[in-house]
Amino acid sequence: MAQWNDLSVAFNTLREIDVAAIRAEAERPLAIVCVGSPRVCQTIATRLESGPQRYGVTGPSPIQLASLTTIIPDELRGVDLIVLGLDRNTRLSARELATIDRLAALALPTVVVVWGTALPADAGPLHPRVAHARLLVVPDPDAPDVNAQLAEAVLDRLPGELHLAAARRLPGLRAAVARQLINSVSFTNATYVLATALPSQIPIFNVPFAAADILVLTKNQAILVYRLSLAYGAPPDIRERLREVLPVIGGAFIWRQLARALVGLIPIWGVAPKVAIAYAGTYTTGMAAWRWFAEGEIVDQARLQELGREALALGRARAAELIAAAQARSAQQMSRWQRFWQGVQAKFRRTRP
Repeated sequence: MAQWNDLSVAFNTLREIDVAAIRAEAERPLAIVCVGSPRVCQTIATRLESGPQRYGVTGPSPIQLASLTTIIPDELRGVDLIVLGLDRNTRLSARELATIDRLAALALPTVVVVWGTALPADAGPLHPRVAHARLLVVPDPDAPDVNAQLAEAVLDRLPGELHLAAARRLPGLRAAVARQLINSVSFTNATYVLATALPSQIPIFNVPFAAADILVLTKNQAILVYRLSLAYGAPPDIRERLREVLPVIGGAFIWRQLARALVGLIPIWGVAPKVAIAYAGTYTTGMAAWRWFAEGEIVDQARLQELGREALALGRARAAELIAAAQARSAQQMSRWQRFWQGVQAKFRRTRP
């Protein structure tokens, strides 16, 4: 287990972060209306409200259930998401279809869930009434991946700035949001290292760039850990979260810091290993924190090493993608400059006496 003094860099970085904006984001009000078949809507709400609640309930559910025959669409203009739950075996009345038309006219983020049967192969696109919606068809409600599909569909239409608040209030969204956070911050750190890699290849600039990288990467990891804690319903006091989680993720922080510093001081290793390690270290830290906030699980050393190997493989793949994209952009830019220079030369030749 990592000792407290071993984590001084991570502790100081976390302590200096202004978390007020993150906390406000996690506590934003949220309104979701599920309208349609009462049975389907109740099932959807139950699944979204169920999940790990290690820290207890964080507040009332943001989901309101409504009927197509009684709801007044104009009263929903301020909601963040509409979920239209339909039973494929139940025929909608003319009044219900008219209500769907009025809901569609609001142009709000919408998910249409067709429950309990598969659509025919020739069903075609969504009806124009709900063409802007995300469609989720659930032929087998007992399939093991239905909850994950439902969470993905909801997050696909819910505005991104509400994802953290939604996960905090709806445990069924937490795993999907945790994956988003870990993948996003890992990618951000890898991209940052790629952007700083070229100047750090020059030996005279090598040491200060490596130190600056460690500070930025650690700060991003710290923010990731705090966001994960809020997503899983932990109290928002960052000092308490520090005391709780730093010993748990200490191995991941130290593994990333030592590897990143080593590679940063050896220019001959090139750019790809640096990008891969930045991704892998962030990913490993996020996964360790995720398991703790979700289940109170402390990732042991053997599992941490296994996780590190998996993360490094992912990191290498992401590094290859990022470098290839950067090379393509560079080639395009070079081609533009060559065409520009050729045009200048041609114009000069034409104007010479």
